[in-house]
Amino acid sequence: MIEKLVKIKSTQLEEVVKKSGIAIQEGEEIKQSYLPFICRLTEIQEQAVKINFNDPKEIDETIARELRLMTVKIRTGASNLKEDRKKIYLLKGNLEQAAYNLIAASCKVAEESFLQVEKANEIREEKAKQERLTIRLEKLIPYSEGIDLSFYNLKDMTDESFQIIFEGFKNKYDQKKEAERVEEELRLAKIEKDKKERERIESENLRLQKENEAKEKQLAQERAEAKKKCDVIEAKAKKDKEIIEAKLKKEQEATRKANEAKVQSDAELKSKRDAEEKIKRENEAREKAALLAPDKEKLIKLAKEIINISLPDLKCKESINILTNIATLLKKTHDYIIEKSNNL
Repeated sequence: MIEKLVKIKSTQLEEVVKKSGIAIQEGEEIKQSYLPFICRLTEIQEQAVKINFNDPKEIDETIARELRLMTVKIRTGASNLKEDRKKIYLLKGNLEQAAYNLIAASCKVAEESFLQVEKANEIREEKAKQERLTIRLEKLIPYSEGIDLSFYNLKDMTDESFQIIFEGFKNKYDQKKEAERVEEELRLAKIEKDKKERERIESENLRLQKENEAKEKQLAQERAEAKKKCDVIEAKAKKDKEIIEAKLKKEQEATRKANEAKVQSDAELKSKRDAEEKIKRENEAREKAALLAPDKEKLIKLAKEIINISLPDLKCKESINILTNIATLLKKTHDYIIEKSNNL
C-alpha cells in the first residue's frame, strides 16, 4: 500500500520561527531564506496530483522519479543553506535546524511516496513472488518430509520448473507410502501364513499321534497274538516230549523184563546184553530222533513265522526307525533259529 503524500505549507515555517524565540527580524530573515525551498516543494507537491497513487502506471513512475529527484535537490539545497547559516550563532542554528528538519522530514516522506510509485512494479512483483512462494511451500510441505526446501529457488523459478519439482516430490512421496503399504501387507500376510502353518503342523502332529497310537495298539495286539502262538507251540512241544518219554520208558521197561526172562546162560546173557545194548542204542537213537524231529520242525516253522510277520506301514521318522530295528532283530532271530536247527 503506497502512503499518501503529506503536503507542506508555508504557515508551518512561520510557526517554527515563532516558536524559536529569536528576534522577529532575524526570524523573518531566516524564514525568507528557507521560504523559496518551501515554495518550490509546494510546487512539486502540486505537480504530484498528476500521479495515480492507488494504481500507478508507467507514466506515474516517470513523474514520481522526476519529482523525487527535484525534491532531493530542494533537500540538499536546504541542507547547504542550513550549514552556512548555523555558523552565525546558536539560536539561528537551532531555528535553521528546526526549519531544515521540517523540510527534510517532509521531503523524506515525499521521497518515500515518490519512490513507492517509482518502484511500484518492483513492489508488485516482489509481493507476487512472496505470494507465489507461500502457495508453493503450502503445496510442497506435505510431500517434503526431511527435505530442506531452502535449497530450491521457489520464489523465482517458472511454473513449469516448479511443477516438475512438485511432481517429483509427490511421486517420491507416493512411492514411499506405497512401499510402506506393500511392506505392511507383506508383514500381515506373513503373520497369517505363519499362523496357518502352525495350525497345519499342529493338525498334522495330532493326526500322526492318532495314527501312531492306532498302530501301536495294533502292534501290541499282534505281539500278544504272536506270544499266544508261541505259548501254544511250547505247550504242544512239551506234551509231545512227555508222550515220547513215556513211550520210551515203557519200551525200556518191557525190554528189561524180556531180557531178564531170556538170560539162561553166558551165551544167552551175552546175547541178551548185546541185544539190550542194541535196543538201547536204537531206543536212544529213536528217542533222540523223536525228540529232535518235532523240535527241529517246530523251530523251522517258528523261523518262517517270524520272518513272515507283517509289519505295519509307518510314516513318522521315529516310528520307522523303531520298525527298522524290529525287522533287523526278526531277521537275526530267524537266521539264528535256522542255523541252530540245522545242527540238531
